[in-house]
Amino acid sequence: MKKVLIFTLSLLLLANIVAAANKPAKIATTVGVIKSIDMNSQSFVMEKAGLMKFLYAFIGLFGSKKSTDITVITITETEFKKKTTEGVASGAFTDLAVGQRVQVKGTYIKELTTAKTSLKATSVFILTPVQAALKACQTDADCAWCGTNCLKKDLNRVCIQISPPEGYDCQCVNGICKKVSTLTTIDKTCQEACTAQGYISGICRAWSVAPEAEYGCHLNETAIGDTKDCTIFVHGGRSRPLVGIGKTCCCSKGQTGTTE
Repeated sequence: MKKVLIFTLSLLLLANIVAAANKPAKIATTVGVIKSIDMNSQSFVMEKAGLMKFLYAFIGLFGSKKSTDITVITITETEFKKKTTEGVASGAFTDLAVGQRVQVKGTYIKELTTAKTSLKATSVFILTPVQAALKACQTDADCAWCGTNCLKKDLNRVCIQISPPEGYDCQCVNGICKKVSTLTTIDKTCQEACTAQGYISGICRAWSVAPEAEYGCHLNETAIGDTKDCTIFVHGGRSRPLVGIGKTCCCSKGQTGTTE
């Protein structure tokens, strides 16, 4: 009876494989748990859950073991979403973590050389709820380079290439691992300093140092202080005189006007 059951199940699996081979690739949806993540290739390995896992486990009882692991390949167009404690939010590849339960939608790719099957994802939905404002790091020691990305350390993440960008450190900033420029603003022009801090444009503004004078930056701008092309030197130093001209570099999220 056992042999008959195994033979029947094997025929069903073979029939599905043959049918899939004769049909054009179509969109499939599968659910599983992430086992490992490869940041360099933007892919991850997950173990299938549900009926297929049960079926493969049942067949394995009789000596014919089948892997329920599948490699999921993501691309630039892959849409990421995630459940949070506050509802559904947009996500990114860096939101993935080992142990998360995910739903993947995409097309299967059969590798001729290894006989393995991969899934090219069009969408990935992280089903395991995460804190909406979960902090990734506490100190700089929690962060590390993975390729050119500054990410929280993860022993399960595969980072073959470690290529820290020149002039940047990997630091924990407000609970998030970020690339931080090692150059001070005085080593850069106003435009360079503003761009390094995420602004679109920068401009040096000057004003008279007097009680009635207003600070140089406009309401929609942020002052970041002295830069290489926006500072006052006195006798070779960087101190400002008490009376005279003040200067500061003003950064903006949009285009700024002319120098004042």
